Amino acid sequence: MIVAGLVAGLAVFALALLPSPLVAQDAGAPGDSPDTPPIIVLTSYPEPFAQAVAVAYSRVHPGEELRFLHKSTHAIIEHVTSERLPRADVVWMSSPIGIAELARGRLLSPPVPAGGAAGGAAPPSAPRLHAFAYSQFGIMWRPDLLRAKGLPAPTGLASLLAPDYAGMVAMSAPARSGTTLLFVELVLQSLGWEEGWAYLQQLAGNLATVTARSFGVPEGLAHGRFPVGIGVGFLARTQQTNGEPLAFLAVPEDVMLPAGVAALSTARHAQGARRFAAFLQGEAGQALLAEPQVARIPLAEARQATPFEERFDYLLASTRRDVVVALFDQLVTYQLDEHRRFWRRWREVGAMVPGEGQGEGDAARQARALLDRAYRRATGVPVRAFMAHDPALVRVFSPGGPERLENRAFRERLMESWHRETRERLAEAGALVEQAQRRMAAALVVPSEVR
Repeated sequence: MIVAGLVAGLAVFALALLPSPLVAQDAGAPGDSPDTPPIIVLTSYPEPFAQAVAVAYSRVHPGEELRFLHKSTHAIIEHVTSERLPRADVVWMSSPIGIAELARGRLLSPPVPAGGAAGGAAPPSAPRLHAFAYSQFGIMWRPDLLRAKGLPAPTGLASLLAPDYAGMVAMSAPARSGTTLLFVELVLQSLGWEEGWAYLQQLAGNLATVTARSFGVPEGLAHGRFPVGIGVGFLARTQQTNGEPLAFLAVPEDVMLPAGVAALSTARHAQGARRFAAFLQGEAGQALLAEPQVARIPLAEARQATPFEERFDYLLASTRRDVVVALFDQLVTYQLDEHRRFWRRWREVGAMVPGEGQGEGDAARQARALLDRAYRRATGVPVRAFMAHDPALVRVFSPGGPERLENRAFRERLMESWHRETRERLAEAGALVEQAQRRMAAALVVPSEVR
């Protein structure tokens, strides 16, 4: 009896942990039948957006029950690949890398209807095939705060490295935000592996914070915690502020990023999952995207945009996802104070050194060479580009599979070594900067015999 009571109690507790429905069933509606289970949707979107979609969906499919599980992109992938409970029917996320990864694992059902957008003869990628909306990534800022500080508006990603923006910029962690991982991959693929990590580590010197979730950036802007942020456009357009609306600059301007919805191949409620995906890709769902609280770009408007896959390798991004996420945390997220100190001092000493062709002497040339060495040392990366997608290393960082527990100790030692190496590199780079400062200071001392 005690065992039976305990089992019954645990069953009640487990039911209490299930996601609560956002669309209640009508009495006597078909959804009340035990043969019609709720549609469980794994989503990276916040509750307000899910609520708006749930209300619109209930008008088209009255009586059907939607249940949303709100998770980060990485948690969604782990939930699906690890077959966690409750078993989901649909994935609905803003990250095309996440869609590409699940498609690569053959975990997505074909869309009905297809959600392709941009033209072109090449077959659409999985993110474009499963697209329900598009967005743009870029820089958002508070115009009033920048004016108060006498700072110019950002003009592009390179402008965020300016000394004036030290401590003024925020971004979220790619470990917790699929859209931020997309930004990191955009940098790495457009600049190249070494130069991309150099940019990200120099940007770290200007970061005020790394937020836990992507919507923490516009919320921080709204509360005046920092004046500039990096994020996705719809978050800037939907964020309420006490003053001016947030300004937004898309980078790159002509590229639109597909956000996806797809029925899972393991869905228990396969028909309902396909209905939900078709709703978002259909007329009613597309009309919803234009509403101010949603502010996404519908499929029709994105048809003339440059197909993102023409300049972005989804397969590469999804393959090395966990390695890139771990590297970012060890090189940037957990080293913010060290980067801030180093880059502030590097700029201070650099300002003391005359530029080439400005009457420089031996001391200036030596100081400049030391500063160049310090830059290269501070921006190094402990993993070569080809290693980041090597199957052996990818397996070590994979979120699922039977090898994960076996690899945990090695993975932790590897990340500790990356963290330690980065800190040592910054310390060595700082020592080179001080050598450069001493060279310049010595050149300013007038020898006593000349007096």
